[in-house]
Amino acid sequence: MYSLTLEINQKCNLQCKYCYLGEKNGAKMDIDTAQTAIDMAFRKVKMHKDHKLWIDFVGGEAFLDFEMLERLVRYIEEKNIAERNELLFSITTNATIFNNEILDFLVSKNFALKVSIDGNKEVNDRNRVSTVGYSVHDKILENLKYVQMFEERTGRYVQVTNVITQNNYKDYFETLVYLTKVLGFKMIDTAIDLTVSWIEEQIQTLEEEIKKSFVYFIEQAKCQNGFYWEFAEKIIKFREPARDRRKEKFYCCGAGIISAYVRTDGSIFACPGNLNAEVCLGDLQQGFQKEKIKELKNFNSIQNEKCEKCKIAEYCVECSCIMQNIAVTGDRNKPAPIFCRLRKLMFEIYQEHEALIKCIAM
Repeated sequence: MYSLTLEINQKCNLQCKYCYLGEKNGAKMDIDTAQTAIDMAFRKVKMHKDHKLWIDFVGGEAFLDFEMLERLVRYIEEKNIAERNELLFSITTNATIFNNEILDFLVSKNFALKVSIDGNKEVNDRNRVSTVGYSVHDKILENLKYVQMFEERTGRYVQVTNVITQNNYKDYFETLVYLTKVLGFKMIDTAIDLTVSWIEEQIQTLEEEIKKSFVYFIEQAKCQNGFYWEFAEKIIKFREPARDRRKEKFYCCGAGIISAYVRTDGSIFACPGNLNAEVCLGDLQQGFQKEKIKELKNFNSIQNEKCEKCKIAEYCVECSCIMQNIAVTGDRNKPAPIFCRLRKLMFEIYQEHEALIKCIAM
């Protein structure tokens, strides 16, 4: 499968304090740039035996340019008549802009939907702030009927992304309960604000929140109210057969090789985890910088003695996220400290619940 993420705009009706785009410049990807990126993806997918092409639309807030979104999907479908690839569409939204037209479009084009919400009203609105003063949380709840109808009509769960920050990490357990038990979401993807330095006291508190959350996850599974939680999934799969690093690429996700993130101006990046100019892989006019792609392909091992000697090195993948390493520590060989700690926490939780986890995994 080849994956293309299109940043169709840098416009948003919110001013989220942790947005990875920072101060958005109001730019919109022009149609020629978008179509050129799509053409590139169609060329790349020819090299994949499964002929699957996944196109993900992001902003800013993508629904601010809904007409463009419709036009691009139409272009992709028309182009695919001759190519006959299996198409997968996805989109991320803050869910403050929704109506029946958008719903019908997402359903008819078989989209996967991701919604951003950080928790209850008090927690969510600390960081997710409207440009015109309304409660973002309350606006999302007004539109929750569309999210529910999407799930009913597609039979597909909506994925929720929440972000742990330095002003809400103490509320993480309550947030997970709120998203799953109160709002009824079944797919939770948790991100962490990496633009700040996490101190030891904060990390320890977050670890306790996550431990409580895992117990809750198990309890809900036993009561037939289970849900997908990415952190729990990583714990459950923690000790799957170790990879033979001589046979399998160390650079595990393949970002920049089997996927690309294209910005509004046509510049190409491996992923949204690092959008700094120094890691730009090229642009749509000049193409990829061959040396940078070669560098990614040849990245087979990390040069970090501490990581190599770590007791969970055999199972750890945090160190191999090149772009994230560079963004956080400035060194491809040094993983983000908080990711290192959380991976060790997964191991600790796995050991504590190993017998139960093995039953779940069977």
